Amino acid sequence: MLLIDDLLMLPFSGFGFILRTLERAAEQEYTDEQPVKERLLELELRLESGEITEQQYAREEARLLTELRDIRERRRDLAGAPPSHDERGLVFTAGETKASVAVNFHQDRGRKSRG
Repeated sequence: MLLIDDLLMLPFSGFGFILRTLERAAEQEYTDEQPVKERLLELELRLESGEITEQQYAREEARLLTELRDIRERRRDLAGAPPSHDERGLVFTAGETKASVAVNFHQDRGRKSRG
């Protein structure tokens, strides 16, 4: 009886395998930093060759860095890690002394404050 059940369920289990494979491929593409890093390098080459201005470079670099940060956040979310907004900032250790410096950068995304 189990063999018949397995044979009857084979199309459904095969379909499930295909869906899981597609999901893994989509997650991998959704969290892949490499294309963004390559575009950053291309952007720098365009600046050095004089193809774009400093302003254009800064604008596009900010957009790409935001995209890179979003990819890293998605990766953290998929891994179940807490958000990366670490209040400690930069931490270094020198001998027995431990010091920390908090550096927070916030990008204004065109939001207007109501006041």
